[in-house]
Amino acid sequence: MNGDGRAAYAMPDAETLARATLTFCLNDADAIMYATIRGVGDARSTLRLLLESRPASSDGGGPARAKLDEAFVNGLVRWGRHADGRSMDVFHRALARWHERLDHLPTLDADSLAEWFTMNGAQWIIGPSNPFWPHQLDDLSIRKDWAAPLCLWGIGDPAALVSCPKPVAVVGSRGVNDYGRALARRVGERAASAGHLVVSGGAMGADAAAHWGALGALVSARGHEPAGRTVAVFAGGLNRIGPRCNQRLFERIVDGSGALISELCPDTIPEGRRFLLRNRIIAALASTVVVTQARLRSGALNTANWAVELGREVYAAPGDAGAPYNAGCNRMIHDHQAILLMSGDETDEICHPPHSPVSVTGEIPAADARRSPPVSSQATDATGDIASAHDTGHESDDARMDDKRRQAVCTAIRRCRRRGIPATVDAIADALDDAGLGELLALLGRMELDGIIRLDQGTVTFRRTDDGQSRLHHAPTTRP
Repeated sequence: MNGDGRAAYAMPDAETLARATLTFCLNDADAIMYATIRGVGDARSTLRLLLESRPASSDGGGPARAKLDEAFVNGLVRWGRHADGRSMDVFHRALARWHERLDHLPTLDADSLAEWFTMNGAQWIIGPSNPFWPHQLDDLSIRKDWAAPLCLWGIGDPAALVSCPKPVAVVGSRGVNDYGRALARRVGERAASAGHLVVSGGAMGADAAAHWGALGALVSARGHEPAGRTVAVFAGGLNRIGPRCNQRLFERIVDGSGALISELCPDTIPEGRRFLLRNRIIAALASTVVVTQARLRSGALNTANWAVELGREVYAAPGDAGAPYNAGCNRMIHDHQAILLMSGDETDEICHPPHSPVSVTGEIPAADARRSPPVSSQATDATGDIASAHDTGHESDDARMDDKRRQAVCTAIRRCRRRGIPATVDAIADALDDAGLGELLALLGRMELDGIIRLDQGTVTFRRTDDGQSRLHHAPTTRP
């Protein structure tokens, strides 16, 4: 424990620390950075190139900037877009902003930087490789206009994020009336009583009621079946969470094995636009989103719209016709964007079957010696240590697994050809039933860059008439 009674968490590993540093370079969620990392292959290498590409570098940063240009183009291709002059201009302006932000870092020493990003161990940071990472966030990258978070900061138990395969989000306006508040609390309580994770935004009104409902289920379940947990998602740094009137609620969430999370660095101010981006995380985390009360222009309705875009199930509670505080829910029901919520007690009908919270083992997160040696102020040294420290014990296994997946993709393409049907991404995904769509798209992107296949409007074909075998056996199997 720290001197103030807070839990002290382990320092992030090198890749997660690089993701946190790259997040510091951004104002908000940034699809340009996401595409760049995707093109480079990992955050450590991206950070290395970013540091080496600064104009103050010994060689003027030219060679590294050329590599970043190429990586950005490759990342766009993997993400289903094509680069043009306009997109390159946008990238170069973003690169200049990232360089400027790097100059505001308090240090380039890895240990000191990790302590600064975690508020001296008061917060944890996890990335996509961590066992506690909620991979439903990866669905955000399906939208080409926005991107999934690079990492998550948190206070509390990160295991809460993966304690339920299909979490329930409960949202509503801050200025709810007694009806909306009671409904949000009831849905949160009933969902948590069935073991489900309840997600909301930690705000006043409906959000707070939903969190309190989930915590009430936790109290009622003592000595019986374990209740689900609750997670609050914030729009700024976790040392700036609010409102202050909910401070006791936040403490209870942490005490109840829940978590407070944000995609933004400590000290980031929760400005208005960041609440709208925060809402995409609430929607992505959930499988079902329940809107208890919302105006036509409200954050709750924004969350619901994200949920519709992401293919989540949305339920809305009807209210008095003509009443402005119910107009948002009524409109969604009228436009068939939401299913009518009949009662706060019908969670068994709108959620998956009741279950005990899923137990996932892992470290919070694991301290890793690869985070040191320190990052020096020299660009080459700075990035060489963080960005090029690979886990050599697993590299050969990863390469063999990547090769097997490439072989499986080629087999699926040939099978589609024999059946006389297009080898679409969906058809290949059905054949590789152990791979997620995001993972498959990344693999297809690597195979396209290696000259094995051609991906055109969702259909995959071989670039050569030899079924891709010649290039398959000579193509690199590690990330570019």
